[in-house]
Amino acid sequence: MEHNTIDIKALNEFLPYLQQYDNGDNINEKLRISLAIGLFISKTVSLERAASLAHYSTPDFVALLIHKNIPWQEYTEESYELDNTAERHYNQQISDD
Repeated sequence: MEHNTIDIKALNEFLPYLQQYDNGDNINEKLRISLAIGLFISKTVSLERAASLAHYSTPDFVALLIHKNIPWQEYTEESYELDNTAERHYNQQISDD
């Protein structure tokens, strides 16, 4: 049976890295922010939920992601095609004027 408990010994392996982490004033904040980023990157939670879990506003969380060079928006193939279609229509309108 799986337990919903935290193995403190396992967390101790991460302490040296968390202590070097530049975000958060204490180890609990650093852990919270790091987990929120990881959950966001893995698409387990939304941007807004990750910001909330990190105790950040959404704009501040986005700024943190940008600072860490972590993409926060997906630019899908569909988005790319829509942009190309819009650009073609715009260019056509300009050339018709």
